Parts: sequence; C-alpha cells; structure tokens
Amino acid sequence: METKEFFYKLKKYDVAEVIKVGCSACLFVLLVILSVQGGKRWYLSLSFSIVLFAVFEINSFFIKKLVIKAVFYSVEYVILLVYSLLFSMPFLSTLYSLILVDFYMNNSLKANCVFGGFSFLAYAVSISVRDYVLNREEFVLSAAFAAVINEFIVFSLVFTIANMLCVILKKNKEVVKNLQEVAEREKKLQEANENLKEMAKLEERNRIAKQIHDTTGHSITTIIMQTEAAKLKFDTDPVEAKNKIISANMQAVTALEELRKSVRVLSGEYVPFNLISSLDKAIAETMEGTDIVIRAKYPEEADVDEEIGFFIYASLKEGLNNGIRHGRATAFFFELKIVDGEVKFILSDNGTGAENFKEGYGLSTMRATAEKFGGEASFYTEKDEGMEISLTLPAHLKKGEKHD
Repeated sequence: METKEFFYKLKKYDVAEVIKVGCSACLFVLLVILSVQGGKRWYLSLSFSIVLFAVFEINSFFIKKLVIKAVFYSVEYVILLVYSLLFSMPFLSTLYSLILVDFYMNNSLKANCVFGGFSFLAYAVSISVRDYVLNREEFVLSAAFAAVINEFIVFSLVFTIANMLCVILKKNKEVVKNLQEVAEREKKLQEANENLKEMAKLEERNRIAKQIHDTTGHSITTIIMQTEAAKLKFDTDPVEAKNKIISANMQAVTALEELRKSVRVLSGEYVPFNLISSLDKAIAETMEGTDIVIRAKYPEEADVDEEIGFFIYASLKEGLNNGIRHGRATAFFFELKIVDGEVKFILSDNGTGAENFKEGYGLSTMRATAEKFGGEASFYTEKDEGMEISLTLPAHLKKGEKHD
C-alpha cells in the first residue's frame, strides 16, 4: 500500500520536467561562468550564452516534433563549436553533455549511443582543431589525446546518469500505468461484485417464491377443495363433512411443515429429501378427502440427485395444482421412469384443457428449471382434452455442477 501511495504522489509531478528544470539551472550557471571568463571578448561570450540558453529552453520545453528538435540541436552545436574555437574555457564538455539530456530522455538507448557518440566526436574534433590553430607551436598530439580522454569521461558520466534516469522514468510510467489499470480492474470487479450480489438476491427471491408456489400452494389448493366439499356435505352428510374437515386440517399441518422446511433450507440447514416417499405423500394427500383419482406408476426407489428429485416432486404438485384449479380435473395419470441415466416424467389429466394456452408463472418456471438442469419440458393441451406435462431430465448433475 505504501509503494502504491508513493507512485500516486510521484505521478502528480512530471519527473522529466523536473530534470529539464535542473539542467536549465546548471546550464545557466555554467554560461554565467563562461561569460565572465570571456575576458576582453566577454560581450561576445555573453551574446553566445544568451542565444544558447534561449535555444535550449525553447527546444526542451516547447518543441515536440523530432524534426524541429533536430534543427534546434544543430543550432546549439554550431554555437558550441564557435565557443570551442574562439574560447579556451573549461566546462565546454559539460555544456555539450547538458544539451543532450533532453534527447536522451526521449529516445531509445541505441539512438542515444549513436547520437552521443557523434556529439562527442564533434566536440573532440572541435577542441583539437582549436588547440592546433591557437597553439600550433605548443601543440602536442599525446596531450591533446589525453585531454580528449578526460573529456570523454565527463561525456560518459552524463550519458550514464541521463540514461539511468530515462530508464527510471519509463519504469515509473509503466508502474503508474499498471496501477491505473489495477485500479480500473478493481473498480470493475467491485461493480461486477455488486451486480452479482443483486443477481443473487433476485435469484434467492425467485427461489423462495417458487418453493412456496410449488409446495405450499398445492396443499392450500387441496385444503380449499376439501373445505368446499365439506360445506356441501354439511347438511346432508355431517359425518362425511367432518372427515373432509379433518383431511383439510391435516393438509394445513402439512402445508405448515413445508413452510418450515423451506425456511430451514433457505437458512442453510441441510434437510434430507426422499423422492419416492414425497411422491407417495403428495398423491395421498391430494386424493384424501376429495373426489380426485390419481393413477401413478413409478419405481420403489429412484437414483437421482436431490435437486433433481425435489424438482420432480415440485413439478408433480404444480401439475396437480394447475389441473385442479384451472382445468377442474378429477382424474390424473402420473408416470415416472428412469432409463439410461434420464428421468421421464409424464402427468396428464382429464380437465377442460385450454384453447389458447399460455404458460403461467409455474409452468414457465418449470420449463426454465428443466433447461437449467440440461433437460427439457413440454406442455400439451387442447380444449376439452385435458393437459399433459412431459419432462426429460438427467438423473444426475455433472460433477461439480450446482443449480439454485
């Protein structure tokens, strides 16, 4: 975290600009010294210094195109060559080096080596020619060569420092860019996480609604039928009416148990589920105390995953509930087969059917859930032809697969 904060603070300042300002300050000081040492021709030295400083400032801070920069570099070199030929002054090699710093900061190491080499060669030739012209009688080749070597050390030192700074700046820019990308990715991840939380909440609400609709809804429908039948029998057959009220009471107890079970499941508690016993109970409760007849055919044991099993149980209750409430069905046929790892589910009734059939919440959810499991659902109905629900499902989910 401290490293990240450091680079973010460093980003506020353009390090390259800071280096340019430092080079400008050094150049200014050197040019003042050279102007003072110009002797009788100080005015000439001062004029060249002012021009050189102005060209350097313009080239460093205002010129961006490399072609135009090259022109300004040439002007700087001409001024320095004149300096070298007219004045025998120290620090000239330092001046040559300073005007190259801006170039070093904006180009590759290979280009810097080539340009720096040519620059030093031009400087070495200029001071050698100057020494030969001004002091021909005292000119010694070995001494001139030694002077060139000494100046080369200054050039090399400035070249090394400048290129090290260049590498540091590039790495700093990369670090800042990477930190920005990381920050953007973190922001996107946070947004995605918030979206996932909202989706999870929505899925949880849908799951609660579906679970209550599939399990408790059927029991309440049966209770309504039994109490309606009891009302009709109350005067003519009190005993039968009493039996139906008892059955309705038992259904109410069952509905309450299912609600409690749903709450326990939603709270994260594991509640074992047995498909066959649940099918037996759903069919028995539907037939008990009503005139509804259900013919059922399914195995005594079913090797299916719990999620698949609960979906089959909920689909049966949904189909019975729809047939009774909407189709006024009095007879059902239910068949469940498990063949070659697939579950075949069929539920048909003798209800009124529908001429213009539209899937409601329960059936559309049934289809979506079947497809989520990797299966399919189909519904067939015609007016006065009842309703048939057909499901094809995998008996087992793939390893590691889970559906809510």
